[in-house]
Amino acid sequence: MKIDSIKIFGERHTGTNALSLFIRENFDLRAKYYDFLGWKHRLAPQKSEWSKFDTSNTLFIFLFRNPYSWLISMYREPYYHHYLKINDRPFEEFLKFSIEDYENVICLWNQKNESYLRMSKEVKHSLNIRIEDFRLDQANIHSSIARATGQNSAEFIELSSYINGRGIEENKSIDSSLTIPELTKTEKNFINLYLSRSIMKKIGYDFL
Repeated sequence: MKIDSIKIFGERHTGTNALSLFIRENFDLRAKYYDFLGWKHRLAPQKSEWSKFDTSNTLFIFLFRNPYSWLISMYREPYYHHYLKINDRPFEEFLKFSIEDYENVICLWNQKNESYLRMSKEVKHSLNIRIEDFRLDQANIHSSIARATGQNSAEFIELSSYINGRGIEENKSIDSSLTIPELTKTEKNFINLYLSRSIMKKIGYDFL
């Protein structure tokens, strides 16, 4: 069956809005939203849930981001409306703070990404994309999507702007956002204590 739609999953600050715009500009594919397996930033649904939907013509795309740069972005803009003062504290304390259903934001990164890796193996059509790879070589990502969907004649239109849920942000730099930050020894040790070694290896990220 021909793939005619996409469903993107990825944590906050992993480029879900940018990739959605990129696909909209380059491919004839319908984006599936909240009524099809829920929020794009959610923990990936279990097979017992997603198998109740017709997924035969949908390409699932799972987005990943290096945890060290991602943690800084989450600290700056956590999009956590249950407790708006979550980042009114030093970064080191933010790392230890309980968020949503998770012990801390690093556990959130582990469990969300573990769920995306699991679901990507379960569904028939899937792509795993690191946002750093998208930034470095959009043409290659375009080719991967074209092969997966059979739209090999799709025009390649490169995306150069910083995109988030508010739209284009002219005053923000993509490269600066994705740069691995300078961390204190204490911060680095705490992060590495909680980061999953198996998930880091599967996605292809190195420990600091």
